[in-house]
Amino acid sequence: MNILIVGGGVAAFEAAVAAAVSAGCKVTVCSKEAVLPYRRPALSRMVAEELSDTAFYFKSSAFYQEKNIEILLEKEAVSIDRTRRSVQFKDGTALPYDRLILATGGDAFIPPVAGAGYAKVLRDYADLQKIRQELAEGTGKAVVIGGGVLGMELADSLLEAKYEVTIVESGPALLARNLDQESAALVMKQLASHPGLTVKTNAKVRKITPESVELEDEILNASMVFFSTGVRSCTTLAADAGLPVNRGIIVNSKMATEDPDIFSCGDAAETPFGTFGLLSAAKTMGHIAGVNASGGNEEFIPEVYPVRMMALGLKLFAAGKINDAVSEVSGTDGNYQRLTRNAQGKLTGVILLGDLKAALQLQKELVC
Repeated sequence: MNILIVGGGVAAFEAAVAAAVSAGCKVTVCSKEAVLPYRRPALSRMVAEELSDTAFYFKSSAFYQEKNIEILLEKEAVSIDRTRRSVQFKDGTALPYDRLILATGGDAFIPPVAGAGYAKVLRDYADLQKIRQELAEGTGKAVVIGGGVLGMELADSLLEAKYEVTIVESGPALLARNLDQESAALVMKQLASHPGLTVKTNAKVRKITPESVELEDEILNASMVFFSTGVRSCTTLAADAGLPVNRGIIVNSKMATEDPDIFSCGDAAETPFGTFGLLSAAKTMGHIAGVNASGGNEEFIPEVYPVRMMALGLKLFAAGKINDAVSEVSGTDGNYQRLTRNAQGKLTGVILLGDLKAALQLQKELVC
């Protein structure tokens, strides 16, 4: 069986490894990037420091050779011919498939702001190379638009690169998806004295220029501006082929699309439980897509996927529901803990800030 995988992230990697286990399967991975599949969350750290190959890439080229997985780099898919069961690529070539797995990931969301083209995003290795080149040319002031986990990790690396950094968040607090009011206030208090960092909340961006970010009531000088405002599933390839899409490529619990020969997984896919945009979920979805594309019969059952962050002097672990039937709040000396339980007393949500020693045990106790 000829299994063709389009994508180069964790979902594509896991799908390839799972499919390659089955005897008689020829597995080919087509990535539009110029490098082997890598740990995308590591991009933020790579802005300021060089990671080893083993810390950045999932596996070396030797691993793929041993597993009989063919990796084709700089191979960007542009269309799918479902009748002929083939994928056409930007370089003019086409490859056939018996089963196709679309692990096309997501693109950085670009808000409709005047001058948005002057801002950068950090979504792939090519973005990283461009940013590092510009950073090497000097120091200055940077603005990161977006106060989520990735925005804060990027800000941390820019500070390490000797830039002064301003985080601009449109909402009332940073990490709005992960914190409650008390922990958000604690984060703001701790960041207020962080060297080189300024945080502006409830800030609306009106315009970006080559030298500045214009807010409603202030102009911020900036030699570099970044968007870190979320990710949108890459669905164009599937939609153009006539496959149903919504927020993502619509799949069932077995990662199969409407076409029984085409699967999707990772950030690109929309399951019966929604989209996830989380590394742990993408990893599981990729494995299931690979197993089922090669003849297996596994189902995706979502778990409570935690968010972990160590940046700007902060340590965070958050998972599940922030509010439920009962919440227990405690903390001293910059540490904070909130445990949320349902009416049956089961743990449904956790926020740990500072001391994370209990994180692993609490994660085991969490229920959906």
